[in-house]
Amino acid sequence: MPRELKTISKQALLLKQSSPSAKYKRVKRKLKRSETRYQRLCESGQDGILVLDALTGKIIDVNPFLIEMLGYSHEEFLGKQFWEIGIFNDILPNKKAFKQLQEKKYMRYDHIPLETRDGKRIDVEFVCNTYLVDGGGTIQCNIHDITERRLAEEELRRHALIYENIHDSIIVIDLEGNIMSWNPAAERMFGYDEDEVFRKTIGVLATKVINGMLRDGRWTGEMNFTRKDGIEGVCETSIFPLRDKHDDMIAVFGVCRDITERRQSAESLQRSYDQLRENLIATVNTLASTIEMRDPYTAGHQRRVTILACAIAEEMGLTEDQFDGLRLAGLIHDLGKINVPAEILSKPGRINEIEFSLIRYHPQICHDILKTIELPWPVAKIVLQHHERLDGSGYPQGLQGDEIMTESRILAVADVVEAMASHRPYRPALGIELAFEEITKNRGILYDPEVVDACVRLFSMKRFTFD
Repeated sequence: MPRELKTISKQALLLKQSSPSAKYKRVKRKLKRSETRYQRLCESGQDGILVLDALTGKIIDVNPFLIEMLGYSHEEFLGKQFWEIGIFNDILPNKKAFKQLQEKKYMRYDHIPLETRDGKRIDVEFVCNTYLVDGGGTIQCNIHDITERRLAEEELRRHALIYENIHDSIIVIDLEGNIMSWNPAAERMFGYDEDEVFRKTIGVLATKVINGMLRDGRWTGEMNFTRKDGIEGVCETSIFPLRDKHDDMIAVFGVCRDITERRQSAESLQRSYDQLRENLIATVNTLASTIEMRDPYTAGHQRRVTILACAIAEEMGLTEDQFDGLRLAGLIHDLGKINVPAEILSKPGRINEIEFSLIRYHPQICHDILKTIELPWPVAKIVLQHHERLDGSGYPQGLQGDEIMTESRILAVADVVEAMASHRPYRPALGIELAFEEITKNRGILYDPEVVDACVRLFSMKRFTFD
């Protein structure tokens, strides 16, 4: 084609495209695309959209999301004026408020409550804009459901209130040992403001705590601390991991409770208890000395029995509480002999049946004296049973086997061994060998086997002496 014809064809084409008909068609296509985009936006959007006539306030359109949100049908919305819909009563209670919207062209509520058709309350963010369409005014209201956000914010506020007002210190520490959070209770306990400790390292404690977390999943213990003002204290601490969504530990948080006053009270109470115990033992020693003054031949017997009984108890692994009760019982186990005439106790020959019956009653006498005294250990019962035997041949109650307390079984063996190894008014000392023969021959019959074995080990392997 000649160049001139090509030029004319192009000009003709340009002329045709610039005709009013072509322009109209382009605008129409553009408008159609815009309407399609808007329609899709309204139908698929995640906000409720309400379209009003700016002059009358009548609802002319509503999108599916708002219909689903509030539970009203499309028909129930259309044609009604804004303020006629009950759910909007709190937004625009009268035409005056709508008039203000018409004048200002914009209205926003960050939070208002709406009520759905079935009476459920939801919180929404409400924004209205006025714009021109086809020469007339249109109001578009965007309604965003913020119920979940409000609930989350309320939960955060609640947790923040607890965090701020809880009496226990809460401290968040990263894996490097740096303090990341420090609540007001921690400020009160340790005397430092959060700004003073933020990103400060807690040093050796961090390694100890984090290693415990990795091993056991948590760490619990007591910590000594020094306040900013130099006052020392003790806190009871539990530390737990903070994990991300992949279950990786990203930090730890500790809950610390100040137990300084409780510890001081406990220590004061322990000191008082220790002092009371020492006074009690001193009193018991005085009582023991009193009975031994009436019976010079058995002077020191109760003390030596106590030494052996305590050694057996330690060999057997008795608790500290059992040990203390046994020691006290040993020191006064013959206190009941205060009711026996001195001439019987120091009689050089064999005693008769009547005299022996008086002596046999001494555990009961001692029990009756001690039972009126409030003690932290069952001393009266231990003393009462120290002449009982496993086979029931003992006195004063004829108890058998497990009816006899462990402490009483120990005291029984220690009493027999010391008595046979020592001098008595009616005979010379029989020696430790005969004492061993007596307890081993009657092991499991009269005497507890475990107690006998522990006693023999003390003398044969550990070279026990009464001194």
